[in-house]
Amino acid sequence: MNQELTDALRDGANGVWSLGLTGHQLTQFSDYADLLREWNGRMNLTRIVEPRDIAVKHFLDSLSVLAAIDITPASRIIDVGTGPGLPGIALKIARPDLDVTLVDSTAKKLTFCRAVIESLQLTGIRAEHGRAEDLSRAPQYAGQFDIAVARAVAPLEKLLPWLAPFVRPGGLVVAMKGAGVGDELVSAGAVSGRLKVKLRAPIGVDLPGAEEPTLRQIVVGMKS
Repeated sequence: MNQELTDALRDGANGVWSLGLTGHQLTQFSDYADLLREWNGRMNLTRIVEPRDIAVKHFLDSLSVLAAIDITPASRIIDVGTGPGLPGIALKIARPDLDVTLVDSTAKKLTFCRAVIESLQLTGIRAEHGRAEDLSRAPQYAGQFDIAVARAVAPLEKLLPWLAPFVRPGGLVVAMKGAGVGDELVSAGAVSGRLKVKLRAPIGVDLPGAEEPTLRQIVVGMKS
């Protein structure tokens, strides 16, 4: 177990956000980081490779969703554009009750995600290859999820049409954003109306342990 990584993760997730990660969960995160660094030597998964940076900029950043919103137990979540499994695998480790589907259009990234799932012996999580526009039209995906989430994938105007079709009425669209999201909200107004997604004001979450003050903006929209 990488002590620097687990200390940063424990201090932020438990000390600041009171997420209650157990020793086993911290070990899973440490193993996930080891796999990310190992596989990154074979394929370009991330530019963030130092253990503490992985803890803060990847894992805590992903868990900021749990700091921002209450997620009902056993919710079905789809992570669109998951890349190396973020935020989906991180959310699954922190909340084993969640049912998680990872989606990405790049097959090799999902090969890594499946390796992590197998290595950590995670259940109730799967990785599906395809474009969101195509998968969201399939009966097994369309309107089947409580939450569709994406982390730094695309501007809201482009992102909402990818996320909203996956979500059931009353479900949530969650976009993880940074500075400048106000302009995106304005641009996405017409699209959100057409998709019947009522966007709320962004929820600001300070990223604990960041070297410089870092504010993650969580944009949540409810589908009617």
